[in-house]
Amino acid sequence: MSEVKTNKISSLASNNDITIDPDGTGDVVVASGHKLGVSTASPTTTLQVGDGSADTRSTFNPSSAFAIGVKNGSSHGGFIGSNGSSGMQFSSSGGAARMTIDSSGNVFFQKTASNAQSDGFEFNPSAGMISTGSAAVVGVFNRKTNDGTIIQFRQDNTTEGTITVSGTTVSYNGGHLSRWSQATDGNRIDGLVKGTVMTNLDRMAVWHHEAQAATYYTEDDELPDGVSVGDEKTPAVDAYDEQNEQLNCMAVSSVEGDANVAGVFVNWDDDDEDFTADMNIAMTGDMVIRIASDTTVARGDLLMSAGDGTAKPQDDDIVRSKTIAKVTSTTKSHTYDDGSYLVPCVLMAC
Repeated sequence: MSEVKTNKISSLASNNDITIDPDGTGDVVVASGHKLGVSTASPTTTLQVGDGSADTRSTFNPSSAFAIGVKNGSSHGGFIGSNGSSGMQFSSSGGAARMTIDSSGNVFFQKTASNAQSDGFEFNPSAGMISTGSAAVVGVFNRKTNDGTIIQFRQDNTTEGTITVSGTTVSYNGGHLSRWSQATDGNRIDGLVKGTVMTNLDRMAVWHHEAQAATYYTEDDELPDGVSVGDEKTPAVDAYDEQNEQLNCMAVSSVEGDANVAGVFVNWDDDDEDFTADMNIAMTGDMVIRIASDTTVARGDLLMSAGDGTAKPQDDDIVRSKTIAKVTSTTKSHTYDDGSYLVPCVLMAC
């Protein structure tokens, strides 16, 4: 036992380090500052396995960071690492980051920061997700065994619509086709309510973006591999208008039997921080439509514009250019203060 103490365990009086050294290579070192090193004579963190080089690195420091495995520069192994301010990174062979969790709880695959233009996949804590691929399929939903629902859409946990398959047929259930539009002055139309009949205008909607200055990485950012503080994060962008070949402006229909009807108003774009006066207009499919208080409709009626933002029955049962919709139920889903009301209908390619 005395030989083991003399030859295998030694105390270095200069700094009170203790080395456990069975074969003379400094296998385990207990160093001052509460540091433990394995296969290194100079641990720099609370626990360190290896000398900290690219090919051997496992460290643990409860006050700031940990790293396990191979960090980079190697054709084998993998790496799990973290620092107290930036989150966590998972790497595979070669050291490239395969998954990153940043300090805000965002999860990235094949990328290290949020950017819809960068290839990869990301989740954020508010349940958003972005999938980006170059010249490739960016999403696959594969139901096996039998026909049925592929995707279910819910609001407040109530199913509002689905996408289903039956044989080779794909069905989009419980919805309508819609498009964005604007008023000519770019502002919201006062008093515009759901189901109001809208008409096309001979003017295109414009979505203008102001110039944006470049941004640069700071000490508060999570720095991707090879990036330093001060490097460009996002490039400068000149002012521009979005390309728009087909979305024209609209107004409330003011002509009885209006052949230029565009659809019915659904809602304003309150999810957009920049273009809050955009109108969502339903054009084809299941919807509700606004009927004046003194107008009566029946199931099967074909509707046209009444000239005041509401719809009324046509005089015949022939689908014409002025036809807006077909009534599917006389159930009033909502009644407005002026007595006008909403009934279910099928919109007809307005």
